[in-house]
Amino acid sequence: MMNKMIVSVLLGSLIVSGSLMLNGTAVQPALPDSGMADGKAALPGAGGTSDIKVPVPAGNVESGGEKTYAQLPVTQTANNIEITVHAVRLKADTADFEVTIRNLSDRESIAPDLASISVVTNEGLPGRHSEKVRAAQVNPDFEQAVIQPGKERYGWLSSGAWSEEAPERLTLNVTIRSNSGAEQAFVIPVDCRGLTFRTL
Repeated sequence: MMNKMIVSVLLGSLIVSGSLMLNGTAVQPALPDSGMADGKAALPGAGGTSDIKVPVPAGNVESGGEKTYAQLPVTQTANNIEITVHAVRLKADTADFEVTIRNLSDRESIAPDLASISVVTNEGLPGRHSEKVRAAQVNPDFEQAVIQPGKERYGWLSSGAWSEEAPERLTLNVTIRSNSGAEQAFVIPVDCRGLTFRTL
């Protein structure tokens, strides 16, 4: 009887702390404000490409010369770096992107250039106001973050807040630098149709 009570207490504490191991992998605890609004997840579907395509401005290099907007979660991979945007939340002064940055290299460490963060809303959308916001002054989850080869970092990347509460589309821009000095610019277009932003 005593053994059962001890096991129950231990299992309960593991579940509450969010550190329960399943299949040898730590389960990431759900953040209370990670994209939930009105009782519904702010992730429309399981991701996928929408039919929205807009021309890429001169100076950017993407296949086909177009941006293809996709529903969350959105994953992009280039030069041994993978970025997944899981969710977006809009606060009074910042817009926060829940992301995982994976270093697929077996040699070089990487780090996001936080000053490079910017977001463009409603780009190329007739009849809708488009605006660009820059990096937030504080990005604590990734400040001085160095991601070693084969490792990943999970957290929030923050920009300034845009004025419209529910844009139809947005593009997150961020550059990742390696310890060799190489840079990889990521342009991540997100289809926001049907997405209810959590506001704090």
